[in-house]
Amino acid sequence: MNLYTLLIALGALFCLVYAGFVPPAEWCLPTAHLKELSGCIAMTDKEDECGAKESEKEKLDCYCTQEMLSSYFACKDDIRRCLESNMFDNQFDTRVRRWHEACDSRFTTTALSTPPVTSLTATYDFGACERLKGSCISADYETNKCSETFLPTSSLSYLSCACQPPVYSLFSECQYNGNVSCMRTTAAESNILGYSVCSYFWTGSETLSSIDLTSMMSGFGSATPQATGLTEYIPATHVASVASFISSTVPMIVAKPKWTPPGQLVADENVELR
Repeated sequence: MNLYTLLIALGALFCLVYAGFVPPAEWCLPTAHLKELSGCIAMTDKEDECGAKESEKEKLDCYCTQEMLSSYFACKDDIRRCLESNMFDNQFDTRVRRWHEACDSRFTTTALSTPPVTSLTATYDFGACERLKGSCISADYETNKCSETFLPTSSLSYLSCACQPPVYSLFSECQYNGNVSCMRTTAAESNILGYSVCSYFWTGSETLSSIDLTSMMSGFGSATPQATGLTEYIPATHVASVASFISSTVPMIVAKPKWTPPGQLVADENVELR
């Protein structure tokens, strides 16, 4: 996705997030197994409730509750699980710090609990989809060159060209790693384009006289569909959308902490809310 498209998507999403919009679970990685971001729903509901109070004292009374504090940890947990990433942790850590600045003096005799947040053993590589899409496109380009050079004159030369290890490696990255690393689905080596064909052209394989060229040619096609699938799945838009949501849910107007009016927020997951 180019920058222009991303900015258009962000602009549309801002219209929703300011209306209390919480990202749907469908935006999450499939391995998150989330049906909804319930912690984030609780956070926005509580902030809306406090924001509707008339006086500053009422707002503070609503804001300085264990429920409000717990909702920050719950939404932080949702976002971690959703994206398999810690990239937004600092946003929630800032919220919690500001809550304590405004509210700790009210809890001198009451113990506060800190809900647990999921610890990630591994984080998602958001650059994987873009890199692997490049492998798909390169694989398609290389096989097209082989086709233009050798077909229809010599099917054997075409297969030999398309099965060169560097080209096969591109197909492997596209169709095996693309499923496992980017789309987080299962994959098998047998699904790699040329898997049942290319070994005949590598050192120590069967003699060429035993090859059925017709059936081998039917095993070759294009990597473009896989590249298209990876392009559609690249989660950059999902990350930007989640960033917009987090940036739009600012702390309530209380004596402390200070906050930035929504119109001045920046839709950037690396920018701390002010």
